[in-house]
Amino acid sequence: MSSRHLRDASARLVLDHLWDAGDVNGSALIEATGLSRATVHGVCDELIEQGWATELESLRAPDHRNGRPARRYAFDARAGVVVGVDAGQHRISATVADLRGVTLSRTDLPVSPKDGTTSRRLALIEEGILTALADADPRSVLAVAVGVPAPVDRDGRTSFQDNPFWELMNPDIGGHLHDRHGWTTLTDNDANLAAMAEHWRGHGRGARCHVTLLAGERFGAGVIDDGRLLRGAHGGVGEMRYLDVVEGVGSADGIAALVRDDALAQLRRLDGRTGSSLQELDPATLDAASVFAAALDEDPLAVSVVEHVAALLTRVVATFASIYDPERVIIAGAVAESCEPLLELVRHELDRYVDPPGIEVLASRLGREIVTVGAVKRSLDHVREHALEIAPAELR
Repeated sequence: MSSRHLRDASARLVLDHLWDAGDVNGSALIEATGLSRATVHGVCDELIEQGWATELESLRAPDHRNGRPARRYAFDARAGVVVGVDAGQHRISATVADLRGVTLSRTDLPVSPKDGTTSRRLALIEEGILTALADADPRSVLAVAVGVPAPVDRDGRTSFQDNPFWELMNPDIGGHLHDRHGWTTLTDNDANLAAMAEHWRGHGRGARCHVTLLAGERFGAGVIDDGRLLRGAHGGVGEMRYLDVVEGVGSADGIAALVRDDALAQLRRLDGRTGSSLQELDPATLDAASVFAAALDEDPLAVSVVEHVAALLTRVVATFASIYDPERVIIAGAVAESCEPLLELVRHELDRYVDPPGIEVLASRLGREIVTVGAVKRSLDHVREHALEIAPAELR
């Protein structure tokens, strides 16, 4: 092995330990890495020069009998920042985090019907990122990850043809942001990022295989197997178009859409007759959360809606269970906050369709920011993997 490769391997050992630890002295680094004293201190000097680490004041006063005080080092979590973006159809959300994943700032921008062009979408994504960065006051941007509601391959592009919606959702975002600002940009599917978020900070921790279902207006899934995100040849793992041909399902419409549309259809059939507390709501504002709340109050129409959608969701979960054999299926997105009445019915019925039984069906606790959480993790993973190729001090 060349001396440069040996030096890089040593730098990787030291940097990884610093990244995960608090402040440490040279002796602790020597013990943790197995490297010589000279190598540890030489590598730390290089990491300080590159901007990854800082040297702290010694805790021990100089003592001529015992030599110089031990040198103390710490990883600089503010050496740069990463950005996670949820570039949805109706909302652009951007989160800036330090290099340990601590949120520094966040911004949300609505997407209106007039924003339905490629140029406007790119402009809004850029505006959201710059607004969040202005609040964080970073030294440098080391990576940006953007989640989109479209299948994305390993190069960040949507390869599937003849789908204008997907083309609009992913119009070479990475190329645009790199050309405009020089940012390393990673574009990924939003459900994939949701699965990464669950694996990092949600119900996926401790599970070898789990599926995260984004279940708003449309179903989309991210699949983690043995700790790895599954993508497929063109980024198509987790795409739900196959539900169009599943008996008893018939479309990839998500929980939010199914519950709302079923409730509105049943309300129209009442034709003015009294029969549900949901009649008191403006049809334009009726949503899944209000239906779930009414079901908890035993409103008969709401209970009927929940039972119908639960039967459908059970089939959706069962199909994924038969393909990927997960330990857990996690329902994510804004609907997760209120869908527990629905999931109780799914858990009760699911074992009829799966073998072996016992798959856990859980509601995510990460809320509407789940995609940005996953995007931050995607950015952090990239920076850490390529850290030796990055010099934060040179980017400031």
